[in-house]
Amino acid sequence: MTQNIFKERLKNGESLVGIFAALGSEMAAEVIGSSNIDYTLIDMEHAPNDIRNVVNQMQAVKAAGGECLVRIPVLDHIYAKRLLDAGATTIMFPQINNVNDAINAVKSVKYPPAGIRGIAGATRANNFGREINYVDIADKKVCVICQIESLEACKNAKDIASIDGVDLLFVGPGDLSADMGFIKNRAAKEVKEMAIKVLQDANKCNKPCGIMVSNITEAKEMIQLGFAIVAVTTDLVLLRNAVDEIAQLSKK
Repeated sequence: MTQNIFKERLKNGESLVGIFAALGSEMAAEVIGSSNIDYTLIDMEHAPNDIRNVVNQMQAVKAAGGECLVRIPVLDHIYAKRLLDAGATTIMFPQINNVNDAINAVKSVKYPPAGIRGIAGATRANNFGREINYVDIADKKVCVICQIESLEACKNAKDIASIDGVDLLFVGPGDLSADMGFIKNRAAKEVKEMAIKVLQDANKCNKPCGIMVSNITEAKEMIQLGFAIVAVTTDLVLLRNAVDEIAQLSKK
């Protein structure tokens, strides 16, 4: 782990646009990673990806010259440890609702005394034991993303952002809209207003904020509003939309 380009660009104040990888396909991940997109996020929460699949997709993205993030399925230090040892450098934690959740997320990626991450001798993360200073630099290189997906999380957004080691807040409009009573309308005005409030709270703590959107028009709007990180849907949805559009040819 000589560097974490995603984290470096984040700290430099750049606006980064990426896609969630939900197909569980190394080939699809390679297609995304070989483009000029800023990052590919491999999803373990809502996609059938296990750790072996994640490693294969990380290898494909890296080989193609792309930057790879991973969304862990749940706040769990064992999952975090295994993903980090497997070479993940940026982890998104879903459903971070309060300060304790944020603290536990940070602890799970840091070595003692700052955290509880276990030490392994030879892993993909330290180039199979060749990178002898890995333990010395890993805590500063790993990037922690906390997802804000509930009213409780929105209420605590500023406190979550203030935690040392939290690098980015990321609004999940799907779960947030459901928690707000708009389960079939994630584009509701009230949901957008709440997302902007989270953005403002994060920025008050000098932390960037990201958000998931459904299309390029939304992405442009969110960037203009000040969201530093935007995820434009998933590879699965992009494929479905393209195939459904082609399928309409047979209906004419």
